[in-house]
Amino acid sequence: MGKRILVIGGVAAGATAAAKARRTDETAEITILEKNGYVSFANCGIPYYIGNVIKSRNSLLLQNAKSLKKRYNIDVFTHTEAIRIDPDKKIVFAKNNSDENLTFQYDKLILCNGAKTIIPPIDGISEIDYFTVRSIEDMDSIKDFIEEHKPESACVIGAGYIGIETSEALMHCGLEVTVVEALPHILPTFSPEVSLKIYEKMVSCGITLKTETKIVKAYKQDNKIILLSEKGESFTTDLLIIATGVKPDIELAKTAGLEIGSVGGVRVNSRMETSVADIYAAGDLVEKKDIITGNYILAPLAGPANREGRVAGCNAAGGNLEYKGTLRTAIVSFENACCAQTGLSYKEAIKFGYDAHFTYTEDPNHVEYYPDPKYIFIKLIFDKKTGKILGAEASGENGVERRIDIISTAIFAGLTVYELGEIDFCYSPPYGAAKDPVNISGLVATNFINSSNLITPQQFLEIYSNELQILDVRTRIEFKSYRVKNAINIYINDLRESLEELNKNKPVYIYCAVGYRGYVATKLLRNYGFDAYNISGGIEAIKRVAKIKNMEVIDAGNS
Repeated sequence: MGKRILVIGGVAAGATAAAKARRTDETAEITILEKNGYVSFANCGIPYYIGNVIKSRNSLLLQNAKSLKKRYNIDVFTHTEAIRIDPDKKIVFAKNNSDENLTFQYDKLILCNGAKTIIPPIDGISEIDYFTVRSIEDMDSIKDFIEEHKPESACVIGAGYIGIETSEALMHCGLEVTVVEALPHILPTFSPEVSLKIYEKMVSCGITLKTETKIVKAYKQDNKIILLSEKGESFTTDLLIIATGVKPDIELAKTAGLEIGSVGGVRVNSRMETSVADIYAAGDLVEKKDIITGNYILAPLAGPANREGRVAGCNAAGGNLEYKGTLRTAIVSFENACCAQTGLSYKEAIKFGYDAHFTYTEDPNHVEYYPDPKYIFIKLIFDKKTGKILGAEASGENGVERRIDIISTAIFAGLTVYELGEIDFCYSPPYGAAKDPVNISGLVATNFINSSNLITPQQFLEIYSNELQILDVRTRIEFKSYRVKNAINIYINDLRESLEELNKNKPVYIYCAVGYRGYVATKLLRNYGFDAYNISGGIEAIKRVAKIKNMEVIDAGNS
C-alpha cells in the first residue's frame, strides 16, 4: 500500500498537485476533495464564456472526476468541503452536499483551497442579489440571470483584472455597463499612464467609469438595485457584480495551526511545506516570495498557482523540487487594448530602497513600412546604480505580451538594462524590427544611466511654465496637429542651420513624438554647448501624464 496523499481543492494548484504526485509515485493513493462541483476548470476563461467569445461551456472543463480517475488513478470527491484538520492524527473532517460527515486519513496533505472574494463593507449588501466571478457555478448563475431576466444594465464594483474583463463580457451581452472603482484609477497595480490605454478604450466603447467612488449602501427598489456612494452619487442597475479582489481562504489552515504570514497567506518554504509536518500548501492560499526583493507577497495568479502545485505534488510524493518565487507577470485586455506588467512598480522599487528610475519608450510592434503597425508603450523600471531591471509595464494592441514576457525572462535571468539592449530577436518585417521595442527600452535606460540629459514627463511637468525654452523637433505637419504649449518648432533635419533661433543661456527641453528624434537633437545641441534635455517618451508620454495630472499643456489644431 502506497502513501496516502490528500489534496484539498482542485483547479490550478490542486489538480496540478495531484497529477504531479501521481507522475512521481505510481503507488500512492491520491484523493482530491473539492467543495464545488467542478474539480478542474479554466477559471480565467469565465468572463469570455459569459461574453460569448468562448462558445463551448465544456471547453472550460479541463478534467472531471471520471477523467482524473481514468488517466491518473486519482479519486475525486466533489461537493465535499473540508471543515477541520487534525494534524496529530492526520485526519481531515469534511462534509458533503448531502450533509454527511466524512473523515479522510492522510500521510501527506496538500492544501489548495484558494482564495475568496473580498466583499466590501456596503450597508445592505447582504440583502440584495449580487454575483462574483470565481467558479463555474458563478458563471452559470450570471449566464442564467441574463437569459432569464433580460437585464438592460449592469454595474461592476472593482476595476481590477476581473472587473475589466467582466465589464467587457457584459458589454458583449448588450448591457449598459458602469464600472465603479474606489481608487483613483482603473487597474490599480498599473501606473495610470499605462492603464490609460484601456481606460480610453472602455470609454470609447460606451462603458461608464467612475473612479474614486466608494459604494457605501445598497438596496432594492422596484426590481432595481440602487447603489449609493460616499459622495452621495446614486447608481441604478439590474445586475450587480462584485469584483473587488480576493484574499487567501485561511480558515481551514488555522484549524491545523499553520503559520499565517505577515501579508495574510499561509507561510510556506521553497518546497511548499507549511509550518506543520507533512502538510503542504499551494496556490492563492499561500504567500509567495517576490523574486526581486525576497519579500513575501500575495499573487493570486494562475501561473504561480500551477507551478506551486507542481512543486507541492512532487515533494509530497517523495520528489525534490523548489519554487523560486514570482514576478507577478500578468496581462489584461479590453477589446483590442491590453496592458501587461512584470516585477516591481516604480513606487514599490522606491519603497524597497532601490535607487530606482524609469524610462518611457513607444515603438511599433513591427517595422512601420509593413502594413498596420501598432505602437507599444513601455515603462521600464531599473536601478540607476547597477542597471538591474526591476520591472516593466506596457500597453498597446499587438505584441505587448511578447515584450513583457521577454523582460520577465530577463529579470528572472538577472540581466541588466545594458544587456537588454543587446539581446538578439528574430526579425522579419511582419514580426518585428532590427531594434525590437525591448532593445530600445534597454538602450534608452542605458543612455539615461550614462548621461544626465534625459528627464521624465513628470519632471518636465513639475517645472513647466511659459518661461521654459521648449523645442519640438517633429515635422511642421506633426507640430500643427498638436504640440506642447509655448513650444517652438525646428525640425530635427534643420536644427544645425537654426541654432541661432535658440537661447544658449537657457536650458532647452526637447521632445519629438516618442523620444528618438529628441535624443538625436539633444546630443546635437549638447555638442554645440547647449544645456539640452530630452523628455522621455516624447509628446505621446507627455500627453498621457498630463491627462492623469489634469494639466492642460497640449495645444491642438492648426497654427
